[in-house]
Amino acid sequence: METEARTFEVFMDQNNKCNLKCRMCGFSDPRVAGLSKYDMPMTVFRRIAEQIFPKAGYLALSCMTEPLMTRDFGERLEIVKGSGVPFVDVITNGMLLDESIARRLVEARVTRLAVSIDGATKEVYEAIRIGSNFERVTGNVRRFMEIRREMGASAPQLRVNHVLSETNIDQFDAFLELALSLGAEAIDVRSIARFSNALDTGTSSRAFFEKIAGVRERLGRWCARTGVENVGVLRWQPTLIEVFDPAGAKLTCRRPWNTVAIHANGDVMPCISWTRAPLGNIARQDFEEIRSGAVAAGVRAEFEAQRPGIDCEHCTIKKDAAVPDDEHDDFFYRMIAKPAPSAAP
Repeated sequence: METEARTFEVFMDQNNKCNLKCRMCGFSDPRVAGLSKYDMPMTVFRRIAEQIFPKAGYLALSCMTEPLMTRDFGERLEIVKGSGVPFVDVITNGMLLDESIARRLVEARVTRLAVSIDGATKEVYEAIRIGSNFERVTGNVRRFMEIRREMGASAPQLRVNHVLSETNIDQFDAFLELALSLGAEAIDVRSIARFSNALDTGTSSRAFFEKIAGVRERLGRWCARTGVENVGVLRWQPTLIEVFDPAGAKLTCRRPWNTVAIHANGDVMPCISWTRAPLGNIARQDFEEIRSGAVAAGVRAEFEAQRPGIDCEHCTIKKDAAVPDDEHDDFFYRMIAKPAPSAAP
């Protein structure tokens, strides 16, 4: 019965911080420097663990911030371990992936560790991931894999994330060689998702997406040859992408029914790029109150009526109609600019 109830995908940030200013990320926005930094209070995390984790089949302990900067992250891993969520993801830039954290991840039986590496060489990697260190990150990943072997574990599985841009696309084959040398068991390759005021907001140029076509073909062959699982969705065009099921019916988004995205201040959203008002706040409300409330019901009714597709980049229903089009991509800054929540009831 418990397994049947685990229908939710849960995405949550542990803090509003990062130690890098990657060119394509909202943390490269100069406005971020003036924001107060905080961790999600442990009281709020425990409320989420008690009320939402038992309903989760999938849990990502990081969305857009750096989880390893959370001061009590190890304690949170222990709580997750006790929750019994079947699949747990941790996504990190790898700079703080030391031996202690590596062992805690293995001991907590985290399912998968994703490390973001956006360049095959020190020069390109450090030009994109500003503030990082190529040797340190790759060394941390190799040491993590050694520790996993020493502990006789097969998890967390290693996933390598890679954001394609005009800066790194011409060394994609070298990146694949690097990922294989690190022991990657899964790979997630994507193009840039636009954030306001980021140093690199991506491109929709025809020449770039012609290169993307070649990358998709080579990635498919490489995964078939190496056995590395391709878990990403690499856009093949900058315009709207419609997806159909085997019967030819257009697939529509079901996020308001099966997804919970939680910001560090406790705001609950139906997806991680939601720009409208939250459904509620778990620091002040019970989850069942949020899920069955008027705001959530209204959003579900709106999705039923409009039946938006699953191309998140071109989704209009997630956007606040009162906000000008050129500000729709400012959700990242507004997310991390939210003040820390007061103590949960």
